Amino acid sequence: MENNRLSSRRQLFSLTWPIFLEAVLFSIIGSIDTLMLSGYADNAVGGVGVANQILSLFHVITNIITAGTGILCAQYIGAGKSTKEKQPLIMGALLFNGLLGILFSIITGAGAGLLLQLMDVDPSQYGYAREYMTIVGSFMFVQTIAVTISALIRAHGKTKTSMVFSVIMNIINLGLNYILIYGKLGLPSMGAQGAAIATVISKCVICVAAAVYLFRFVLPDLSFRPQWRTMRTAMGQILAIGSPAAGEQISYTLSKLVVMAMVTQLGPVAVNTYSYVNIVVGYVYLFSMAIGQGTSIMVGWDAGRREVDKAKELCRFSTNVSTLIALGVLGILCLLRRQVMDLFTNDPAIITMGAAVILSDLVLEVGRSRNLVLVNALRAAGDVRYPLYIGLFSMWFFSVGVSWLLGIGLGWGLVGIWIGLGLDECFRAALLQVRWEKGRWIEFVKA
Repeated sequence: MENNRLSSRRQLFSLTWPIFLEAVLFSIIGSIDTLMLSGYADNAVGGVGVANQILSLFHVITNIITAGTGILCAQYIGAGKSTKEKQPLIMGALLFNGLLGILFSIITGAGAGLLLQLMDVDPSQYGYAREYMTIVGSFMFVQTIAVTISALIRAHGKTKTSMVFSVIMNIINLGLNYILIYGKLGLPSMGAQGAAIATVISKCVICVAAAVYLFRFVLPDLSFRPQWRTMRTAMGQILAIGSPAAGEQISYTLSKLVVMAMVTQLGPVAVNTYSYVNIVVGYVYLFSMAIGQGTSIMVGWDAGRREVDKAKELCRFSTNVSTLIALGVLGILCLLRRQVMDLFTNDPAIITMGAAVILSDLVLEVGRSRNLVLVNALRAAGDVRYPLYIGLFSMWFFSVGVSWLLGIGLGWGLVGIWIGLGLDECFRAALLQVRWEKGRWIEFVKA
């Protein structure tokens, strides 16, 4: 028994470390991107931050298919199903998300101005936000196809390959950002527009490379002949799992958009601080996100084999490790909070506000470090409705309601909003822990 436990933990870390390294490199390069934009203009950072909040809503909607595909594929692998049996699932997901991506490209590319006006973006940031969103939004179909391919690669346990693709993409993006934002190699300085062009080019390159790898090395015997009847059946299964899973993420993203609207009421300094702090605290939960994804792959395999006790023990281990590491990183960040903020901006108002928000992040990270593991584990087993139901209540009561009460109503500003976000994470973490320990999720396995 002890040997099996150690073997599972070793396998978990072999899946997790490439995901973690990928996330670290992605965040570092993302931070460098922000530093580049901040060197151009602080308001460019705020504008791009608002645009990305809106774009993220459309990305989350595509997760209806991506989440269901990854969950079912992992369960099929655990149950020992062949490529032929997985074919309708894979082809249906790629076709559906490709068409959905084209629709979203039209909406976000052509409607960028209207969407930003609805967010009541500050005039000093509106131009940057519209430039970025129009370009990146017009190529959203590339992102929807790429994330579907990535989910399939990871479901097959190829997390190292996924990491390599992400590293290459970010290096391309970083190099192009330097050239296009500042106007190097004889090109004009393009600012936010240059950042958008760099993002699009890097994603296109990696989407093509990942597709070649998937169909040549992971699924070389996959048939591209459409099997419409079986594809419809597979899509029904995908939607049954993916809709609630993505519905929770859609609710989360919508609530964050409402929170962003609150932040804009506090003025450009708060908006810029919000963008910077989100980048900084992103490093705190990188390992939690990675081990959550690694756990979900193994839980999917275990669920497909109906190994309930093995899955439960693994998830307990993952949540405890996730919390310990997140709090350790946050402790270091709190000690160096002013120095870290000083890396991004020289504005003393932003530095002071950001340092205060980082201190209040403790409540948020205690809950988030556990949520990122538990919600992924429940989804991997097919128990997707429960996280949706508690999420709908918690996100809107705490993230929106309590954040408004503390941040706007009582005048606590960005710190009050951050505390509201933290209470949401803690409430959901407590209920998800109880749900996991009861073990009812085995009833929802589809494989």
